[in-house]
Amino acid sequence: MMLARPPASVPLASAGSLPEALGDVAQAGRVAREYLGRIHAEVRARHEAGAGGLELVAVYTEAVDRLVRFLFANASAHFMSRFARLNPQCAVVAQGGYGRGELNPGSDIDLLFLYPWKVNPYVETVAEVILYALWDAGLQVGNALRNIRECERLSGRDLKVKTALLDARYLAGDEALYAEFDRRMLEEVWGQNPTPFFKEKLAENADRHARSGDSVYLLQPQLKDGQGGLRDLHTALWMAKVRFKVRSFRELVTLGVIGEAAVAELETALDFLWRVRNALHLAANGHQDQLTFELQERIGPTLGFAEGQAGVEAFMRAYYAHATTVARFGEAVIARCLQPAEPYRGTHPTPRLIRDGMRVQGRTLSVAGREIFADEPAALVHVFAEAQRHGVTLSAATRELIRDCLPLLAAERATPAVANAFLGILRAKGHVYETLFEMHKLGVLREVVPEFGHIDCLIARDPFHIYTVDHHSLIGVREVERLRAGEFARTLPHLTQVMNELARPELLFLGMMFHDVGKGHGHDHAGRGARMMRDIAIRLGLNEDESAACEFLVQHHLLMSHLAQRRDVDDDQLIVDFCRTVGSVDNLQRLYVLTYADMRAVGPGVWNNWRDSLLAELYLRAREFFEKGAVEPEDRAARAARVRARIEAGAPAAARAEVEAFASSMPDSYFLGTPEDMIPQHVDLRRRFTEAEAAGERPALATRLTHFPERDYSEFAVCTRDRPGLFAMLSGALAAHGMNILAARITTSRDDVALDAFRISHDEGDGAPDAERWERVERSLRRVLGGEVNVEELVERSARPSILARRRRRVPTSVEIHNEVSREYTVLDVYTGDRVGLLFTITNTLYHLWLEIHLAKITTMVDQVLDVFYVTDHEGRKIEDPARLETIRHELVRALESEAAPAAAQAAGA
Repeated sequence: MMLARPPASVPLASAGSLPEALGDVAQAGRVAREYLGRIHAEVRARHEAGAGGLELVAVYTEAVDRLVRFLFANASAHFMSRFARLNPQCAVVAQGGYGRGELNPGSDIDLLFLYPWKVNPYVETVAEVILYALWDAGLQVGNALRNIRECERLSGRDLKVKTALLDARYLAGDEALYAEFDRRMLEEVWGQNPTPFFKEKLAENADRHARSGDSVYLLQPQLKDGQGGLRDLHTALWMAKVRFKVRSFRELVTLGVIGEAAVAELETALDFLWRVRNALHLAANGHQDQLTFELQERIGPTLGFAEGQAGVEAFMRAYYAHATTVARFGEAVIARCLQPAEPYRGTHPTPRLIRDGMRVQGRTLSVAGREIFADEPAALVHVFAEAQRHGVTLSAATRELIRDCLPLLAAERATPAVANAFLGILRAKGHVYETLFEMHKLGVLREVVPEFGHIDCLIARDPFHIYTVDHHSLIGVREVERLRAGEFARTLPHLTQVMNELARPELLFLGMMFHDVGKGHGHDHAGRGARMMRDIAIRLGLNEDESAACEFLVQHHLLMSHLAQRRDVDDDQLIVDFCRTVGSVDNLQRLYVLTYADMRAVGPGVWNNWRDSLLAELYLRAREFFEKGAVEPEDRAARAARVRARIEAGAPAAARAEVEAFASSMPDSYFLGTPEDMIPQHVDLRRRFTEAEAAGERPALATRLTHFPERDYSEFAVCTRDRPGLFAMLSGALAAHGMNILAARITTSRDDVALDAFRISHDEGDGAPDAERWERVERSLRRVLGGEVNVEELVERSARPSILARRRRRVPTSVEIHNEVSREYTVLDVYTGDRVGLLFTITNTLYHLWLEIHLAKITTMVDQVLDVFYVTDHEGRKIEDPARLETIRHELVRALESEAAPAAAQAAGA
């Protein structure tokens, strides 16, 4: 075993159950299948009895080795009995994970059949017997037939081949041939210029981390490819083999590259990770490396952790600790591999004393000894501030010393020295995230601010977040820093400008760090977190105003997201109430940036151009109110009149009468909620509808499509004669063609003409739906409005799931009804699982309840949606009667739950 030293263990009893010889190689598959059946049963039993990961991996690998050698011996004997010849040569070599000796119960195996010159019948026979038998036994087997020259040639141009050969291990056959292969690989593959290989492996590592979430602290981590996973160690070992010509990490101890304690700590971590991987493979009955929520709950108790959520959290904390060890060890080995060769005497970089007891040499900061921290515990924070200031990393010895001295901080955390050192890190011009993250990894952050320890590796069980709460909070700091550094100056110019205008960015960093600090203790985490933030601020010596600013951010960190995505930001009263809560432009700016960073830190794809536009709209409306100096609602009629006047004044003389007629026919709400630059297009739309109706078209209909690629959506506007259930028909036709509706604004003119505008999300990465698809939408819409097609049947046909549809978790449905949100409308918040035709189901139900929809906003997060509807009764009044409200709630839940059940069953394959 190359990654760790195999423990002393008793081989599996079934490993000795293979027969002496096969009378007929045609029976090889049956023998292999029965043998592996016994082996797997014994592996499961030994795992359930508590066998460690290293032990089980070693004994299972040894059992597979025995099977391969048995098959080789019998294939060779079979060939020689028929074609006796002088010394036929072939060696069977294990590669990849099998070569490293790290087989878990569901692992694939990779074999190389090595021959001296060219393929001959003997090599073909050996390969055929072994491969077919292993396939019959249910193993996934990768294989290659090559001679030594082909191995050399391919390794020079194919990175995968080269890395597989670095893990080669002799299994069976001609030992002299393997010895020659090993010698040539050492000279030609291991001995070549390592720089291109290192660059490729590091790029591969970075790409793999990015695809897997780029963090150890994922809620559903990947044991192999994720950061802190096994592949990190493989990369480190491959590079160490090329740089130091070693075959295992323990050989690095002998060379003085890595300390004995670090390797011992790694082996403990590996024992745990391999035990977890064994459990995953056994639970899934095959290859499985994703530690999903479901599997965490299933395998936690089998690994000795308690049942329930507390047990899962303890299990995952142990996982994160060991994965962090793996990540740290891999980084250390890679760093040593990348160091330049030992310089000549006298050419070492000159050490620089940067603070009493602290010096920088090259790219590393080190301390003179333990007394530096014993004499001044605040130096445990100053050491990070100095590394941040000089752009260097801490030496391995300094890291260990910091861990040992952590208890010294407990009594000093409330002192001005510690507080000032910590605030200095937050006030620095750069490297704030990296410094905080390093402090967190070494345990310093929770000693300085024990409240942060409450969210250490805390699991937020929701479908949105992909990181633990502590890491999510620090990722948010990183996103703020990226914005400040101008990384998104081109794609997010407005947010970048606001960030650059901010005074006292350390207050924003504090709010970001602790916005979720109240989680893990029940409901109202924001209120609880704000109270904790107050205590933190006092301990850090912040003044009253600074403390209030941080408290505000923690207390209201969800407010802006909630209002922008779920409420009508054209409602002046809503903006007034928001501004009164916010209190100042400084608070508004910080909350805007924090909301952005919070969304970015949830996971990939949560922040998008649509959410950017929603937040910006709310921010700009609130900023406008603040700049007026009086936070009071405007006269809505007066504002609508101003918009009308501008539209009429801007119209060409020839079109003035048409524009005035349009303006007089539309209600105030239209002008308050429609961008002014879209209104001339709607005038044209109304004209085309009028012409169609005058020409006797049935149905009379006009549509207009406007793409906004910079915002990732298109607006689809429909003008037609109003009728009961019209919005349900329109949303149904769009849903039937897979259009993802983000929002809709519904307007009916004073002469009963509907002008409904839908914002349609662009498919991720594909841009706007193509013209042909929009033509199909319009054809369906005309058929629905013309009575040729029943919209309910149209949606039902389109909702039949493909057998390839992604399996979705069941999301419970709930409906909240608010009459205090808007003065004019009753607001319905509908939470349910995402599926085709959902919006139609809701709007159709509301139609049958005789409700008029005036505004719809749709928020989708993973497979859960929140659909918000501003509604009135059919006479335009808010719904106040409690019994009527309860009927609305009941009917919506009934319709959605009855529709969700068959869809879920079909998606699950029932």
